Amino acid sequence: MNSKISIVLPVYNACNYLDKCINSVLAQSYTNLELIIINDGSTDESEDVIKKYLADSRVLYLKQDNAGVSAAVNRGIDEADGEYMTIIGNDDYIDHNMYETMISALKSADADMAVCDFNLVYEDGREAQLKYSSIQNEEINIPEDLFKYAARCFINPKSNNYSWSRIYKTEIIRNSKIKFEKLPIGEDTLFNFKLLPHMRKVVFVENGFYNYLQRNSSVIHTVGKKQNLAKAYADQFESLYHYYVDNNFTEHMALLPILAFTRMRSTFFYSRVSGMSNNEIMYNLNDGYKGSRLAEYLTGMK
Repeated sequence: MNSKISIVLPVYNACNYLDKCINSVLAQSYTNLELIIINDGSTDESEDVIKKYLADSRVLYLKQDNAGVSAAVNRGIDEADGEYMTIIGNDDYIDHNMYETMISALKSADADMAVCDFNLVYEDGREAQLKYSSIQNEEINIPEDLFKYAARCFINPKSNNYSWSRIYKTEIIRNSKIKFEKLPIGEDTLFNFKLLPHMRKVVFVENGFYNYLQRNSSVIHTVGKKQNLAKAYADQFESLYHYYVDNNFTEHMALLPILAFTRMRSTFFYSRVSGMSNNEIMYNLNDGYKGSRLAEYLTGMK
């Protein structure tokens, strides 16, 4: 029998997008799945949309008071019953054969995680797809090929360290005891880099199966006005540094200078997306990076 895959769907006020999202999961060519929907205290009609799908025995519906996306994802992970698991954003959707292709790649490579490419799609129907390379399924051993892994995730036209572009072996997550942390941005990056030392092999599948909706009202487009992103990324970096040191993951610390650079790049990018001025960005960089370990790695002091 095909291995079951658990899909965790955290929902918060996404009633206008849920039909397309849920249908894209339940219509997958890979049918041995469970969709775990966690309603994180939505105040719109999201629950009405979700209830339409409860007749499907593959759907598990959970409700909680609003606690944030990380808490919702963690609850979904705890409930997951599949050998494999992944996450989907409540306003995104996936191609028909995403899970079938990725699980096939996982099994063929005997890997712990599969990563696919993604498409940027817009509410007005536009689509922008940036490719990685001509390589199709690339197998990467950990920790031998750490820099190759980093190159595929970061040194590309678009970064890809999202949880929704990955399918994980559930036992890897469970055994590691790693959880999503409550952060204003970048929960995926921290989770994936903490998880990496617990893996033997990762397989990359170049196909852009995941469709990532770009909304001007989404958190990612407004967070820079609400948070000092430099400080948020510096705190994230500090958490990863201590995790590697405390667990003696010395080989993986070679990734920290790369991560430091990408966190600075992300600070600029998401601040720009949020409409911040140059002066505001520079003020936040000075204030957020002051005395931080991230700044030490950027300046070569580490």
